[in-house]
Amino acid sequence: MKLALVVNPKSGAGRGSDELAERLGAPGHDVTTFTLDETDAAASSGAERVVVAGGDGSIGPAFASCAEHGTPLAILPAGTANDFARAIGIPADFDAALDVAKDPEARHRTVWGATLDGHPFVNVASIGLAVNAAREAAPFKSALGPVAYAIGAVIAGVKGKQVHCKVSVDGEEVYEGDVWQALVAASGSFGGIVQLPDSDPETAEMELFVVESRSRLTLIRRVWGMRGGGNRGGTHFFQGHDIRVDVDPDLLWNVDGEVLDLGDVTAEPLGPVEIFLPPEVDSAPRWGRRR
Repeated sequence: MKLALVVNPKSGAGRGSDELAERLGAPGHDVTTFTLDETDAAASSGAERVVVAGGDGSIGPAFASCAEHGTPLAILPAGTANDFARAIGIPADFDAALDVAKDPEARHRTVWGATLDGHPFVNVASIGLAVNAAREAAPFKSALGPVAYAIGAVIAGVKGKQVHCKVSVDGEEVYEGDVWQALVAASGSFGGIVQLPDSDPETAEMELFVVESRSRLTLIRRVWGMRGGGNRGGTHFFQGHDIRVDVDPDLLWNVDGEVLDLGDVTAEPLGPVEIFLPPEVDSAPRWGRRR
């Protein structure tokens, strides 16, 4: 096969592009290496698949380029939490994921992502406590890995403030008020452990979760209900292909772990992209239930 390898050198893989190219090419494949800002060149190079080594923030741009050019994508999870890989069934073990990436017969699944005013994401874009959690987790990521997100979430739950937003789905206003957080979900996976129960990356339809502002004491119960599909009192759920979120000035967004100053935004579907998976992943999605 002809493979296009995209490597984020700042990821936690601990492997250089030369080593990865050599291992991918061992079966006789032709491997060309690209940098993270060359995802469009990689996807349009004529390669039979793009292989991206990095975390969720690296997958988004590669996913967008593959969607534009119709190129399949293989993922080598090399970030802190690797939420997207976990959500769709890519092995957490880097070597096992590499075996899938170079397997010409690897099975594949059609997956959709999303964009937030042109910024691609494959997991979740959110306002509110998720932004606080990302900032609080940052100092601990290199030492503690995914545990850093749990620490960040606890600190954000204690210190974070409510925010105000107005949301429209497919042109219809569905919510306005104070919230702890509002999340636009593609795969719905984030924070190293959380999987939003109604998110399905096999469809173009996105999901919107609004955790309305009530007492801080009930916040943990609501978030727990979101991750496990149980009691979601105080949590509103919407689905659509065009999600508009208007926010107060200077409110920041957490887009797959990257904190951005975007203001009012519109989320739209991104895809589809064929993603390669190991043979033991069955046809039933590993993500949450649809309602």
